[in-house]
Amino acid sequence: MAQTFLQSARRAQLVDAAIHALADLGAEQASLVRIAERAGVSRGVVNYHFPGGRRELFEAAVDSIYDLGRQEVHPDTLSAQSPRDSVASFVRGSIMFYARCPRHLRALTALYTSRTEDSLRRDEREEHAAEMMTTAGLLRDGQVAGQMREFDVTLMALTIRAVLDTAVGLTAAGAEPEALADELVRTIDAATRVIP
Repeated sequence: MAQTFLQSARRAQLVDAAIHALADLGAEQASLVRIAERAGVSRGVVNYHFPGGRRELFEAAVDSIYDLGRQEVHPDTLSAQSPRDSVASFVRGSIMFYARCPRHLRALTALYTSRTEDSLRRDEREEHAAEMMTTAGLLRDGQVAGQMREFDVTLMALTIRAVLDTAVGLTAAGAEPEALADELVRTIDAATRVIP
């Protein structure tokens, strides 16, 4: 049992080092040697815990970032009083997550924009597909509840994702997150709500 705990702790340490390296150096320069240096271990330790190399480690880093995002955003989104409030909570919570965890978002961006042979593609990730399905489901629920107008929920979910992708860059450039969240919540609400 202690060995399993120690292995999990070491893997978590290496994932954290990978996130830092990706954020600071980019995917092209975040070699296993540099990640090992940041973790204070040898490359052999990295290879032992991630025998699939950089790609396996990078996938674990993405998993960790999405897990953190879910912890930050999902509770308020799921406990909101209505589908319309859930969408607003998802948008606001996402932007607050971007502001609280800029290094994680830089690492994710580095991975998704890299063109190395072991880089990752967001559209191939189950987490991304699940997020898109959840967003479309909230929009559909809003239509069924009569809170949202008729529109293509898949297209609107993609639109919300594009708006949030822009918010990542704006937040990183120093935009005030509360003001940005307020504006984007109002914009998305105006685009989706039923107009009396």
